[in-house]
Amino acid sequence: MKGQPLIFSASIGNGHNQAAKALQEELLIKGVHAEVVDTFHAIHPYLHHFVLQSYLRLLKISPGVWRKMYFYAEDYPLFLLLDQFGSLFVDQLYGMVEESACPFMISTHPFVTAFLSKLKQKKQIKAPLYTVITDFVLHPAYLRQEIDGYFTASHKVDEFAAKHQVSPGSFFSTGIPILKNHCLQTPKAAAREQLRLDKNIKTLLIAGGGMGLTNYVNILKALETLPESVQILCMVGHNQRVKQRIINQKSKHKVKVIGFTDQFLLYLRASDGLISKAGGVTMAEALACEIPIVIFSTVPGHEEHNSDYLTSEGAAIRTTRYEELPQMIEKVLYEASVHETLKSGARLLKKPEATSHIIEEILAR
Repeated sequence: MKGQPLIFSASIGNGHNQAAKALQEELLIKGVHAEVVDTFHAIHPYLHHFVLQSYLRLLKISPGVWRKMYFYAEDYPLFLLLDQFGSLFVDQLYGMVEESACPFMISTHPFVTAFLSKLKQKKQIKAPLYTVITDFVLHPAYLRQEIDGYFTASHKVDEFAAKHQVSPGSFFSTGIPILKNHCLQTPKAAAREQLRLDKNIKTLLIAGGGMGLTNYVNILKALETLPESVQILCMVGHNQRVKQRIINQKSKHKVKVIGFTDQFLLYLRASDGLISKAGGVTMAEALACEIPIVIFSTVPGHEEHNSDYLTSEGAAIRTTRYEELPQMIEKVLYEASVHETLKSGARLLKKPEATSHIIEEILAR
């Protein structure tokens, strides 16, 4: 293959980067060397800072505004404002594409997809553009005329395509890409031994994504009412500020704080249950590990859609109230029927081979 494919991601949460890395590794297995571009940072570090901080502040200060924008955009093309913003950076992106003699482009973030669509339109670039959707439900904000293929976890492709007058042949129901890892077959006891975890008590994992966006301390306080002491793994990602707050929180449970790690899948395999927001990549990884999921503290909009989908398919349960968490966790950990029902739901939905299916489809075109 002539030239170097580019996989465009964005460090807004870690899931999009994980998906990009998974695709890069799969291409390498096929003998294709691709480069992952942290798009906004590559254009300019100030742009990355602006986009990230704007997004985080909106979620923190006015999550309801983000929610209204997301659902309003299902019927009105509010998202096209991103394309206009992206037109300011066409020349920088064009330089990257030209330098690599890029044979095709992949985007793992919808904001980035808008920028790349504007690039293709303005510079008449012939290289195909593929978008990998890291949520379980389709949204019209993903759609652009310049996109040559959509890779999705959704099975409602025909209905969505007809509604928005897009060819259903442009959609591929592959699932969400996750890193290949032999630990998906690792037994629970072996996983705990590798991670030096207590093998004799129930283990609960609390995940907040790459930025550690959940209130670990309040969750720990709520779980004090569990009838037995359990092992709790707090995965804080890159959020080091929350680490000391967790350590300072007294608990009857055996609490471990774990920063960003490439062993997240192994920790999932070692656990009996997961408390998490409904980020698409984290949920795809949890499904692949067949771990019972309790969804808590979702980001408005896209994660609400993910939550609706997973609960309706029997792969997760959810709550928005701290006082309901202990009862839910007790059922997940100690009631075999609940535990097995959620595991079975995950088994039916999981797509651990999504990454290879995406790359096979792209390379076959």
